[in-house]
Amino acid sequence: MAEQAAVAGITDDEKLKGAIAYILSWLTGIIVLLIAGDNKFLKFHAWQSIIFGIVITIISFIGSFICIGPIIAFIGWLYTLYGAYLIYTGKDFNIPIVADFVKNTFIK
Repeated sequence: MAEQAAVAGITDDEKLKGAIAYILSWLTGIIVLLIAGDNKFLKFHAWQSIIFGIVITIISFIGSFICIGPIIAFIGWLYTLYGAYLIYTGKDFNIPIVADFVKNTFIK
């Protein structure tokens, strides 16, 4: 599920901004990405939030045709809130598959 190792060398301000990236999924992810600058920690969590949010939005839309779209969206949102909690408390949060994609594509 999510890796929960402690994040070393991250300030409380960065933890807060990283957590905010997950609150409204891709929307707050874009906002945090715009203010991240060269900070790899913030860029990683912003991109992870954006990609996961887009995937959940697409799956929810497809699920709407069989009346489970809102349930999928709600579960996805709860998962991102869990991630925000982990980031804020100083633990790492990597969404399987999405984290690897982000690290290999956007974070160099």
